[in-house]
Amino acid sequence: MKKILRFLKKHAIFLIIYSLLLLSIIFPLPYYIDAPGGLIDVTNRIEIEGEYPSKGSFNLAYVSEYEANLPMLLLSFLLPSWDLYPKNTDTTTVETYEDTLIRDRLWLEQAYADAVILAYQKANKEVTITSSQVFVLYIAEGAKTDLKMGDQILSVDGKEVSSIQEFSSIIQSKETNSTVKISVLRDKNTYERTAQVLEVDGVKLIGIVPSLLRKYQTDPDIKLYYDDSESGPSGGLMVALAIYNSLVEEDITHGLTIAGTGTIDAEGTVGEIGGVAYKLKGSSKKADIFFVPSGENYEEAIALQKKKGYDIKIVPVSTFEEALEYLEKIGE
Repeated sequence: MKKILRFLKKHAIFLIIYSLLLLSIIFPLPYYIDAPGGLIDVTNRIEIEGEYPSKGSFNLAYVSEYEANLPMLLLSFLLPSWDLYPKNTDTTTVETYEDTLIRDRLWLEQAYADAVILAYQKANKEVTITSSQVFVLYIAEGAKTDLKMGDQILSVDGKEVSSIQEFSSIIQSKETNSTVKISVLRDKNTYERTAQVLEVDGVKLIGIVPSLLRKYQTDPDIKLYYDDSESGPSGGLMVALAIYNSLVEEDITHGLTIAGTGTIDAEGTVGEIGGVAYKLKGSSKKADIFFVPSGENYEEAIALQKKKGYDIKIVPVSTFEEALEYLEKIGE
């Protein structure tokens, strides 16, 4: 015991400093840090029977987000590419962190399904939609409902629902302030929920944003792989391009490293995303081409390129066809 006490007295300062450092690392602060991410080669996430090889690559650009501790907080003041944001402390919001994870995962699954269907159609390959499922993607704060994020809507007042159009049509037929009964599937169990019909600017709604997830069968078969940590719809464009390139004989990469970001829908429209600056920073030294949605995303990317002098070709696109035409012209 005396030896232990002598050791503690002799090394007290060291032990105190060590303990403080350990605590600063273990305990998070009420901040997030956004930083440039990197590239994920989409080709490695796709497995297609009899696929054509590619000399180049299609890559997802992503944002790195960290939960701040004291050392990282100090680094954020030293590294100009790291940005510090306070955590959301608004206790009035109806959305929880778990809700956000559910929504982002639904977005990813929807984006990847749309990318597969679109790419197969553009490549003139066989794809059959086997089912369409409507999910609750978002619940507004003023909604009067017990629906939960991620509920699959089976029927409204006994009428089956398999599309957003069907769902909206049923709601539009209801009286304002009436209550509808909604049958939903969640965790393999069926629940009965309710919602009050509201009217905003002449449009009837129940305060939710529905999402359509389509199931499919393809020929040739395809398998997609993604990590549990991945979420969000911003990889849709690059996934669609990579799938298309695996289905056609011509290699539209032309041996280049192609990065980019942007959502994709069933019609091939490319949608804007967040974090474009971080994604460009993470791609600037690794990629030859960076696809970005037209509009504000493109303007932000060009402004950053001029400021930093990035040696990368930034290409604005508003549709899948525009991206495809640009790549096909490279080989001419």
